[in-house]
Amino acid sequence: MQKPTPQLNISFIRSVFMQPVSSGLRKHYGLEPEDLGIPAKILAEPMCLVPFVDVQGWLEEVEHRVGDPAFMIEIGDELKFDNMGYFGDWFLSSPDLALAFRRINYGTSCLQSGVSFHGEQSGKIIKWSYDNHFAEGRGRLHDSLRVALMFNNTLKHFMGDEYSPKHVEISGPRCGEERVEAFFGCDVQWNAPMTKVWLDISILEHGSAKPFVTTRPMLVSNLQLDEFLNMPQPHDTAKIMYEMVSYACFYGYPTLDFVASRLKVSRQQLQRRLHALGWNFTNITNYVLCNLAIKYMLKDMSITEIAKTLGYNNVQSFTKAFQRQRGITPTQYKDRLLERSQD
Repeated sequence: MQKPTPQLNISFIRSVFMQPVSSGLRKHYGLEPEDLGIPAKILAEPMCLVPFVDVQGWLEEVEHRVGDPAFMIEIGDELKFDNMGYFGDWFLSSPDLALAFRRINYGTSCLQSGVSFHGEQSGKIIKWSYDNHFAEGRGRLHDSLRVALMFNNTLKHFMGDEYSPKHVEISGPRCGEERVEAFFGCDVQWNAPMTKVWLDISILEHGSAKPFVTTRPMLVSNLQLDEFLNMPQPHDTAKIMYEMVSYACFYGYPTLDFVASRLKVSRQQLQRRLHALGWNFTNITNYVLCNLAIKYMLKDMSITEIAKTLGYNNVQSFTKAFQRQRGITPTQYKDRLLERSQD
């Protein structure tokens, strides 16, 4: 009996979910994404899916650069859903904390895969919980503080700046204990199995202190909705490979070694797994790049700009590769898209 092919177990986080961190690092430490080896265009595309393993590496590099393991506390005021653009506004545009609590718990499943945002009830206490088994090492500490601070700031958004949670659990070793407890305004437990922020259940039952202001409905395009709902889960090998190749484009033309390193397997192991599924890396890459090209056409990027963005050496190489996939040149395809949009 043939053994099943091992899964490529990896999680993703959207760049928009990291924008508050990036904003805080810029404001408090003068650190730009490029200083951490992050291509600026990753954060320029809010729906970009970033392997969490890279995010963890970036956070560890920040600690090394600033020399402070509790740097998340220093940028804590920036870690708000408000600083995530229109999707962040959607999370908070609710008449009370109870609805925002629920919206954040299910909405973040399209912002970060392989994790759980949920509430646990214990008597009159609700524990707002975050479980991420993909986080490890120093990155686990920083990720735990990131989410706990976003939970905490959401509570203050509804209940007022004087509100403090009952208790906080951080999934990582002690660091800057006095600063951390002062920011949260309560005692903090370290090395917890998962991140938890405790609040009295009565807060959810009796609404909030913040006046509710009715705003216009959030309008998103079909393309934005497609991107938001497209979140590959750790067991979905096909979607994982598609998104890994898409992500690799930010660093140049996608290579097998780049993708294998993020998946923490050798190039030979990755090739064998793809072969067992009837795929090969070249075919996957050609398919992904063709689809990305069409996405950029819908944004009215020029063919030359698209070729450069996708890592091709020249427009001619891009044209030939696209024509093999679609049967017509990218210029012809884009002209057809424009004709349809004018019908």
